[in-house]
Amino acid sequence: MPSNTPGNLVPNPEAYTTMSPFQMRYEVLHLAKDILEQNAHMAREDKATDRKTYYTLDEVITTATELNKFISNKG
Repeated sequence: MPSNTPGNLVPNPEAYTTMSPFQMRYEVLHLAKDILEQNAHMAREDKATDRKTYYTLDEVITTATELNKFISNKG
């Protein structure tokens, strides 16, 4: 399974050939959460008033769905 260390947003593509559908779904959810978490963190550090400094479960699911569409070439 690919590593989820910071800065490693693109895991080894060969790892996906041995992953189960459940593992792939987990990885996409994790990537979506990491993206939203990073965006919220940057907004907090910038003391941004025009960007959200938090994210919701619905946003994670929506982002994961969009990522999955892109990965599956359905979007």
